[in-house]
Amino acid sequence: MTEVIIPVILCGGSGTRLWPASREHRPKQFLPLIDDRSLLQNTALRALRISGATGGNLVTVTHAALAPQVKAQLLAISPDAAQHILSEPSSRNTAAAVAYAAAYIERTFGPNTTMWVLPSDHHIGNEDEMDNALLHALPAARDGLLVTFGIRPTRPDTGYGYIRLGSAVAGTSVYRTQAFVEKPDRATATSYLNAGNYLWNSGMFLFSTAALLDEYRNHASGILETVAQAMHAAPHATTANATYYGTITEVPFDKAIMEKSVNVAVVPCDPSWSDIGSWESLWEIGEKDHNGNVILGNAVCENTRDCLIHAQGRLLTCAGLENMVIVDTGDAVLVAARSDGDAMRSLVKTLKNNGHVEVSHSILSTASLSAAA
Repeated sequence: MTEVIIPVILCGGSGTRLWPASREHRPKQFLPLIDDRSLLQNTALRALRISGATGGNLVTVTHAALAPQVKAQLLAISPDAAQHILSEPSSRNTAAAVAYAAAYIERTFGPNTTMWVLPSDHHIGNEDEMDNALLHALPAARDGLLVTFGIRPTRPDTGYGYIRLGSAVAGTSVYRTQAFVEKPDRATATSYLNAGNYLWNSGMFLFSTAALLDEYRNHASGILETVAQAMHAAPHATTANATYYGTITEVPFDKAIMEKSVNVAVVPCDPSWSDIGSWESLWEIGEKDHNGNVILGNAVCENTRDCLIHAQGRLLTCAGLENMVIVDTGDAVLVAARSDGDAMRSLVKTLKNNGHVEVSHSILSTASLSAAA
């Protein structure tokens, strides 16, 4: 496609759902979980390929503590991709991050721009389908609609928010949204799947910068005004003032803007999407051997089926196992039922409450960690 837009990558998150590979100080977006590039690098390259934007038009929003890692990884894929890294002095959720990006883009690139907002840690297996969805979304964004990308559900998943489809926009593949729905229980998710008019909320958005800023002025003016103050009080627009920024209300972008606006639309699509929110989801999209195992690193398996094995450094061996996750990072080992995400969340919470520093960072030396990665 020829139209240039501004990809905006949101690069936050605590990084504990894929513990111990992912840590609070090195979240999953910085890890090569799919191939030899990190999720962040793959997101940036995919966004540039599909949108036709240059590296110099890429905007990334991250926490100040993560900014050096973001810069290093973006420089590794393009010398221009690290020009516009916005450093949040504190994490204030996605409504603040998107407002910061919009205000910065208006100042730097002008109001007549189109923003494509993307999480840094998602996987897209079918780029052609994503390209097609973006092509359908662009006219709606030009008309002032806030467009989200809804994923056609394949199972009654309770880990995603849902979007209820409204009427189709005449002559297009775009639909008005009737409602954004919180993560449901299993029975409700099953009813959504059977109804056929619900989509998973992917967290990807497309809109004109001018239209988005108008929506902030209408529905979240306090956030936008404080972002402007934080940018004005900082020595550079890419480093917001901590005092002002820290007072912004913590609220997700969906709740602050998308759920309140009357100008919201959705493009249904199926780009083989995953938010890689668990070891189970990584196993689902991973390349499997003849026994259904996804093996990353130096591992040997015998009579082992449908497992995910992630080894960093030393040899990891498995025998007689099914449906397990085994992860060895050198300073920590995880052995868990592959599909029990609730137990995984409880485990990480317990580790944190008990003061285990491995939740936040590796206790290996920097040199050892680099060698293992």
